[in-house]
This record gives sequence, structure tokens and C-alpha cells, in this order.
Amino acid sequence: MRKTTAALGAGVMAVALAVVPASIAGTASADTSGTTDVTFTVAGQSGPLELSVPRTAPMVWVSGQNNVSGTVPTSAVRDRRSGTGRSVTVSASISDFTNGATTIPRSKVTYTAGGETMGFRSTGPRTLDSTKAVAGIARHDWPDATFRWTPMLSIDVSDGVTIGNYSATLTHSAV
Repeated sequence: MRKTTAALGAGVMAVALAVVPASIAGTASADTSGTTDVTFTVAGQSGPLELSVPRTAPMVWVSGQNNVSGTVPTSAVRDRRSGTGRSVTVSASISDFTNGATTIPRSKVTYTAGGETMGFRSTGPRTLDSTKAVAGIARHDWPDATFRWTPMLSIDVSDGVTIGNYSATLTHSAV
């Protein structure tokens, strides 16, 4: 009985060795070369420009100072548009400051973009007497890029102002 089992085992092993190599999934049995399709997706090239700005930006005036200055929380623009060589320009404008009785004209407001990222640059200090370009990038090819900057405002109050709470609306736009 032992001789039969050994002979049967050897026969099964020979059949298994002849069948297994051809049945291994994903390999070619007689080819010496093969091809593989490689794919990937670059996401984000079908979207718009998205601008994110803070809702409020309190400033503090120090008694005896000729200006009110402060930093507006960080703003950002995300570019998910298609194509290469895209540019982004951020412009800013502001309304006159008022407390209901006294007005500080917008021509007394200076805007400087600071803390730029990824080649996004400030245009330098700009008086906001009208809408002005304040930051941007001339050319980029990133499929999904977010540019950040920190607006700094300085409001000239050297002509004197009345006591009160002043407010204005700062508007950013991106193209």
C-alpha cells in the first residue's frame, strides 16, 4: 500500500507542476514582453476662482495717533480653472468710513497685501480712492492652487474726527 500511495502522490505532483504555471492569474505563459495601462487623474481643472475673505476686521485707534492701522485676517483665492499660464489678480475697494455723523473718505485708506504665498505678490501700498489691484500672480500652471495674503489697512485720521464707532465695507474681487 505504501508503494501505491507514493506512486499516486508523484503522479499528482507532476500534473500539478504542469498545470499551475499556466494558470497563475495576470502572467503571460509564452510572451517575453507585456503592456500595462497606467492612468491617473489631475483633479481640480474644471472649477472657478474662489475667493475667501473674513467677515469682520476690527481696528483699534490709539489716542493721540494720526492713523488707525491694523491687520485684516488672512484672505485667500483658490484657482481651479483649466489651462496653463493662468494669472490671478485681486483688487480691493472700500467705502467711506462713517459713524453716522462724520465721514472719513476712502481716499484716506491705504491697503497693503502682506504674507504672500507661492509667487503671489503684493502690488505695494495702495490708496483705495478707487478700486485697485492689490495682489496677484502673473503666471502659474498649478491645477489647484490656493494663494493667501494678509491685508493691512491704515486709515489717516490726521484731519481730526469725532468720537464714535466708524465702519466701512472692504470689497475684494478676483479675476
